[in-house]
Amino acid sequence: MTLQALFLEATSNDFQSIRIDNPLANQEPAQLEAEVEEFHKRVNLNGVIDLEILIRGARIAQQRWGDAPPGFTPAEYEAIKNENSKSYLSFLQTRGLLVTVMATACAAITQHVFLGWQQSTINSSSLFLNWDVDFDLQDKLVIGFINAAPWLLGSLIGTWFSDPLQERFGRRPALFISAVFCVALVIGTARCTTWKTLLVCRVLLGVGIGSKASIAPIFTAEAAPDRHRGKVLMMWQLFDALGIFLGFLCALIVMDSWRVLLATAIIPAIVLLFLVFMCPESPRFLVQRNRYPEAYKSLLELRGTPIQAARDLYYIHAQLQTEAIYAYQKWINKGNFFKRMMYLATDKRTRRACTVASIVMASQQLCGINALTFYSSSILHSEHVNAGEPSEGLFPNATAVKWYNFAFGLANFLFTFPAYIYIDLRGRRPLLLVSFIGMFFSLVAFSGFFEIAHHDTRLILVAVFASVLFVFFYSIGAGPIPFTLSAEVFPLCVREVGMSFSVMINFLGLGLLVLFVPELTKAFGRQAHLLFFFSGMNVLALILIFLLVPETKDVSLENMNSIFNRATKEQVLIHAPLLEPLYPKT
Repeated sequence: MTLQALFLEATSNDFQSIRIDNPLANQEPAQLEAEVEEFHKRVNLNGVIDLEILIRGARIAQQRWGDAPPGFTPAEYEAIKNENSKSYLSFLQTRGLLVTVMATACAAITQHVFLGWQQSTINSSSLFLNWDVDFDLQDKLVIGFINAAPWLLGSLIGTWFSDPLQERFGRRPALFISAVFCVALVIGTARCTTWKTLLVCRVLLGVGIGSKASIAPIFTAEAAPDRHRGKVLMMWQLFDALGIFLGFLCALIVMDSWRVLLATAIIPAIVLLFLVFMCPESPRFLVQRNRYPEAYKSLLELRGTPIQAARDLYYIHAQLQTEAIYAYQKWINKGNFFKRMMYLATDKRTRRACTVASIVMASQQLCGINALTFYSSSILHSEHVNAGEPSEGLFPNATAVKWYNFAFGLANFLFTFPAYIYIDLRGRRPLLLVSFIGMFFSLVAFSGFFEIAHHDTRLILVAVFASVLFVFFYSIGAGPIPFTLSAEVFPLCVREVGMSFSVMINFLGLGLLVLFVPELTKAFGRQAHLLFFFSGMNVLALILIFLLVPETKDVSLENMNSIFNRATKEQVLIHAPLLEPLYPKT
């Protein structure tokens, strides 16, 4: 079936019923060659790429995961073979992709201005940094809002700000602008003289980190080879975890200076400013803007050889043309930011993607990890240990808590490596399921150990289950998968606003946790009861993930339509066929 025939079928039937896996797969060689030649002329690729190379690339695109068909040079065979290799760093063979990964790493570490490096600040401020004392601030509600402001405002403003930025300037300039926000506001935060100026700086910084968290995963996903997209996107969480570890390390080094701790985050932010314009622009963004010559040059930087760049250019074009039939022509070409937002809610395919992204993003915040990351000092520290009074606390002094936080951050970073290895081998869904099962049991045990009367026994068991088992299960699934999955599931036409929605869910949940965990602890009466509550949230998340979250391993970004065009009922029955009697037959 030719592309034109497929287009006619799509316009004459409900697109939701059509499963598009590879629109090139069923084309005859002569048909494919004729269409490639017409495409080459129409998009002005003369002088950019040789027609013969583009035709050979299209032939490879017909069999996405196979070897190069007969008639290719030894160098082209070798390039395709290396790309299909499953070795851990095989995807880092080109300068363009390496620089993109480095920029993502800096964006992730910079994200820890308030998502890692500042986690330690908020955590430590309850114990030894005392920034609120410097400002003579007594109102606990105001203190909580200052702590939560970056995430609350990042979710409500920063994430949505990323869409018009990308639409107006592109992925790369938008990432640069968000990095400028971070650099300027990190300096401003460290030099504040009143709590009001600190609040303003944190609010504005929320705009920067919200935008950056929405832009960077999309930028990386669109640059990565489909075969290794999981590993490339894992770099975000890997360096995200590194940022948490560095935050707690800095807390050990700078001791009581909260201003110095905040200012240290400027280092990766400045590096990001220099790296971002060394990266090639997203080829999918350029194709969406009909800038095909630039898209080919970008792909050449990212893939390394003309044959691979030609293959991906034509394949992206073919899939996006199919997507355009039901998406672009109805909304996007005549729409704006608000119409794209409306499209998320009104189109069945994008609504299902929003559901999946919401589940994994909310589950990350409700699993309990950030209650420990932000408030371990409050939960684990006690002034009454060995003082003749019963206490749930584990550590009698601030130094012990700081070393515990350091070990917690180090474990979180090291345990992310198994997910990096297995995300493209085993897939996203199995890692998520194992992660939440393990977190539930380890958190139940962790909570129960607070009931042990003997302090030394309680200390050993809690340290093992919190710093080792719970963190291990979080790091292999619930930590890295949500941002990876959310960057994959949306069609290109609404990918920016879809990722904004996903990050909004994540940041809003994080902001509310920062604001209300101290009050929840008081309401539950004991720390153990709070942790039991998060154990229950893990069960809820596990059920939703098992029923509704599909596998996206080895599926190209354009092929996600074939997954999310399935009805929700069909998706549920694929994973739980025993539930079929609950659905009325139609």
